[in-house]
Amino acid sequence: MKAKYLYIAVLAVMVAMTACKKDEPFDTQSKDDAPLILKPYNESGTGSFTYNLANPDVPLLDSVTVTPSDYTTVNWYIDEVLVHTGTKIQMNFMTGTYALLIEAVTDAGKRTTRSGSVTVGPYNDAPYAAAPAGGFHLVPGVAMQMTGQNMSRVAEVVLSNDFYTVDEVCACAPSSQDDSQITFTLPEVADGAYYVRFRDPAGLLFGSGNASVHNGAVILEGYEEFVPGDTWVMSGVNLDNVASVKVDETVVTALTVTSTSVTLTAPAAEVGEHTLSMTNKDGSVVLFVTSEGTVSEVKTIVSNETTLWTGPNYIQWNENRVRVESDVMTQVPAGATIIIYWEKLPAGHEGYYEGEEYKEYQKMKVMTAWWTDLFPEFDVTDDTPCPYSFTYDQTMKDLVEGQNALSIAGWGLMINKITYK
Repeated sequence: MKAKYLYIAVLAVMVAMTACKKDEPFDTQSKDDAPLILKPYNESGTGSFTYNLANPDVPLLDSVTVTPSDYTTVNWYIDEVLVHTGTKIQMNFMTGTYALLIEAVTDAGKRTTRSGSVTVGPYNDAPYAAAPAGGFHLVPGVAMQMTGQNMSRVAEVVLSNDFYTVDEVCACAPSSQDDSQITFTLPEVADGAYYVRFRDPAGLLFGSGNASVHNGAVILEGYEEFVPGDTWVMSGVNLDNVASVKVDETVVTALTVTSTSVTLTAPAAEVGEHTLSMTNKDGSVVLFVTSEGTVSEVKTIVSNETTLWTGPNYIQWNENRVRVESDVMTQVPAGATIIIYWEKLPAGHEGYYEGEEYKEYQKMKVMTAWWTDLFPEFDVTDDTPCPYSFTYDQTMKDLVEGQNALSIAGWGLMINKITYK
């Protein structure tokens, strides 16, 4: 009897297994699923797409995998302009840095995105001027200068509304130039962001980053923090007529102004965050260029950090490194935190790389002037804290003060400031 029941049980399982068998695999995708970009996906998990291309002949060539694949459209945006639709892209760009957004949107309207950038280096023989991180800042009617490589080839400086350079806003010839620099004066151009292109005598166009045009007073740098009672210098463009600086409710009118700077004695203020604004003599506001855009007031801080060194300075191993002399470092007590403000260099910058092997190569080495490590050199990646900080112990202090200086070497980085607290 037991054998009979066992036979029936086995038969039932076999029937069930046969009933579940399909000729085709079961598809779990649904048009109502939320979209996902499955790969590529970087190891840090941030989902950032960053492409560094050697020159304009090297295309942005990549593909993405999404789900639900049967119901999802992939769109590629460059500087907020839709340039391609599809999971695969092959596209060339002029020299410069562009914001990239990859969008996956389903038939039901559900959406996810990944952001990144595309940086294209120049040809070796091309005219090219490396823009600072925020791009060039230009003033119509004022002689402006750009420095770079092969600048004697520039017949015209072109500003364009689009990266294809179909919509040219203006083109002006240099008033003077040599191989390393050009001087030119923009005609009347409206405020805004533009692509910079160089046209050579044969009519060929070469990319050279981005520019912002300002017809009014604009502060670009130096507003982020101040030390009460110290000299405070902020730089920008069209600053000749600045009349007052306001920190919270304190208004300072004792200023020294030039076309490019505002200098004052910083007012008394507590450690922490404060509101900063400026006014011109005619009552109009001075604008501030920030990473979030152009605004009429910003937050500034009284820091509890003491500045040891300010740059910027790009590091290039022994050829170019940062040095803070021992007589400055004596003020730093053992146990203090030293803070290094850094950023990665853009492709095309003279200190970025020499040859293909250095394209993804960024390192930092913190040491004495005699190349004695304070700690081992390390790779700088997307996960490296910025700013980078470390505890300055007694052993480090003895080494630095006995070996002339605190020094920072490495490759592919701009060091902007070193402080301690």
